[in-house]
Amino acid sequence: MSKLLTILFTTVVGFGLTLPAYAAQDGMGARCQMHGKNSFDEADTNHDGSLDKAEVQAMHDKNFEKMDTNHDGVLSKEEMKACGHRMGGAKAMHERRTKEFSAADTDNDGTLTKEEAQKLPRISKNFDAIDSDKDGTLDRDEVHRFMQELKAK
Repeated sequence: MSKLLTILFTTVVGFGLTLPAYAAQDGMGARCQMHGKNSFDEADTNHDGSLDKAEVQAMHDKNFEKMDTNHDGVLSKEEMKACGHRMGGAKAMHERRTKEFSAADTDNDGTLTKEEAQKLPRISKNFDAIDSDKDGTLDRDEVHRFMQELKAK
């Protein structure tokens, strides 16, 4: 059960707090109903500009109920996938990540230097591991392969 809570928390926090920004940026259409336009603001019930454990737990509970479409108290793979599809699915995620990569590639050479990668914290943190050809830059294929490997784990 704790593994499911970890996955759900990651989904809620990771997607719930970042997707509204992406949606506003690229005009993404339908989203999972758990991802309101101002998820952070809605969760910050005491309006102090941060989320405490109780606020995150309340957001988690609210979002779990929305994701649990058959109200059986558990999330099936189908319910998780359905939420993902309503968020735009893999194609939309790929398009967003491509835009992020392009925006970070300030010299428009199709690769990211360590300096350019600083704009993408997850990429920057794993720069050396992603740089499979050890040329000091990252191309989209290297980043894509790395993310696929993470997903497979």
